Amino acid sequence: MDERLEFEENFNNKLNCTCFTTIRLHHPVRNAIGAVKQIYLKGVWKGNAKIMHAATLTLDRINLPIAKLDTGLLPDECRRLIKSLYKNRPGINWETQPLDYILLEYLKESKEPSLF
Repeated sequence: MDERLEFEENFNNKLNCTCFTTIRLHHPVRNAIGAVKQIYLKGVWKGNAKIMHAATLTLDRINLPIAKLDTGLLPDECRRLIKSLYKNRPGINWETQPLDYILLEYLKESKEPSLF
């Protein structure tokens, strides 16, 4: 069964593109290449997307291209945002916590209709 992937914000308007990225806590099974995710923005379905690529990194490895493409923010701002998204998860050591930088592509037959 496809897993639901929730977004509270559409940073950089990325969810409106055919392909987009997300940075999540490392989970080799859940974030495996080929997995299909149901994409939701604030509870509204955007479409189903397949993981095309996943790379594991740590917070300090988030550079300008990764930060700008994923959030539209500078690297330090992106790091602060990620920490705030997981603030209710006790015990995360941000010096060593692996993250997955994931590239997804909408499945064409499932994407919400476009206005143009």
